[in-house]
Amino acid sequence: MTDVFRHHIPQTARILDFGCGYGRTMAALTDIGYPAVTGIDFSAPLIERGKQTYPTLDLRAYPGGALPFEDNSFDAAMMLGVFTCMPETRMQAETLIELKRVLTPGGLLYVNDFLLNRDKRNLDRYKLGQEKYGIYGIFDIPDGGIVRHHDRNHMEALFFDFDILLFEETVFDTMNGHQSAGFYAVTQMPT
Repeated sequence: MTDVFRHHIPQTARILDFGCGYGRTMAALTDIGYPAVTGIDFSAPLIERGKQTYPTLDLRAYPGGALPFEDNSFDAAMMLGVFTCMPETRMQAETLIELKRVLTPGGLLYVNDFLLNRDKRNLDRYKLGQEKYGIYGIFDIPDGGIVRHHDRNHMEALFFDFDILLFEETVFDTMNGHQSAGFYAVTQMPT
């Protein structure tokens, strides 16, 4: 991530980490020379953990809805594995509308996330999820969460009013020790 980030996003950029967790990526960006990073996350416990672990970071709990920032507040934003945690297309689209509002004209959005897989384990999960939730790619995980892997066309459609500067498919190692198809993308707000 850092190579792509450095190539597209200047170190002077004001950056929003949407779905920052406890701030691990923010700390890494700060370490490589990005001083103006703000993080928000739906999980207040993760934000509290981050404040303990990284007391100098600007970490904020976010209950959802309108982002607590003025229009054009950020030069760049990032979303790392966030769409997977938002199984509903409507919520994904509403999030992007808010991000567009707080990004400056020409502002950049870096996204990485999971794509649909073709192995039996995932195909079985997608089938069960489609029967339960009505959308192919959604599935339950053992800790009670509901997540979604996406078709590339779905992701590109979400970014319809951004300029896509880069969209690369890749393979990620998951937290549970599996591998999953994924992508990373750099999109830009029109100027």
